[in-house]
Amino acid sequence: MHTKPVLVIIPAISLLFMQLLTNCTKKEKATSTNVQPQVEATTWNVGARCFFDGPSGAFDDIAVKDPSIIYSGGRWHLFYTGTNGSAWKIGYASATTIAGLQSSGHTLVSSIGSGGGLAAPQVFYFPVKGKWFLMYQNGTTPSFSTNTDVANAAGWTAVRSMGFADGGIDYWCISDGTNVYLFYSANDGSHTIKRRSTTVANFPYSWSASTVVATNTFEAPHVYKNKADGKYYMVVEEISRYQELWTATSLGGTWTKVNEQWAYKGNLVYKADHWTDQVSHMELIRSGTDEKLEINNINQCQMLIQGVVDGSYPNYISIPYDLGLIQNY
Repeated sequence: MHTKPVLVIIPAISLLFMQLLTNCTKKEKATSTNVQPQVEATTWNVGARCFFDGPSGAFDDIAVKDPSIIYSGGRWHLFYTGTNGSAWKIGYASATTIAGLQSSGHTLVSSIGSGGGLAAPQVFYFPVKGKWFLMYQNGTTPSFSTNTDVANAAGWTAVRSMGFADGGIDYWCISDGTNVYLFYSANDGSHTIKRRSTTVANFPYSWSASTVVATNTFEAPHVYKNKADGKYYMVVEEISRYQELWTATSLGGTWTKVNEQWAYKGNLVYKADHWTDQVSHMELIRSGTDEKLEINNINQCQMLIQGVVDGSYPNYISIPYDLGLIQNY
């Protein structure tokens, strides 16, 4: 008479135990996952523009674009590409806050040279050399200038080549402490990202042969070391003007795409005016100033972008880009 109830109770207890075990496992997995950056931005909050084109007749009176920004000496230092519709030039602005850049002066970085294709700057401090480096393209030639004071726009040395030319654009340097890696876009229609490397001692010369590290993409690779998980992340602009996200465990390793539309028109939430439909050439806000290009957390970051409302423009150099911050938290 007691056999049937026992047979019924035992499966019920077993089922309850299995459910509890499953729930605990799910909680453990959720806790473990939450520790890691998600890299799946659901929304990007778009703030007001912080930097506009210059006054009529200025070198940047059509557009300001390609930002690179660092915080040093109590001020933000912004380097950017400016255009008047006929040439590309590199400009500089500074303010105590990023929002304050909108009322700062626009200074042409004229000491580097007067070429019409100086563009896509990147700025960082290189402790081993004891200098600030400004990397940029001179036409399609990877080039650089140095300075002992990032706030002195007139102190940059004349343009110098990094010693090779293979028709690339959007050059970007980052170091792991042993080597310096140069990432850039192929400008041959192949939609690939290339990489070269040199030692810290030899930088910015003696580069290795190029290798392709990303395909089926477009341009402006920006690579950072993420302190939250120790990985490297590469943000790449697609041809439709949005940002993909790639990752690797080392700068010289294999790169894998983790999010095709990490930041794009469809996940923008406007907190001010609707000033952009694009998430174009960008710079993540870094946690430091040196060549290791560290950020705190890819899942809680700010991105300074060039943006514009979609429309019909006569050519690329005539697109009236402005700069503004977006953030994924």
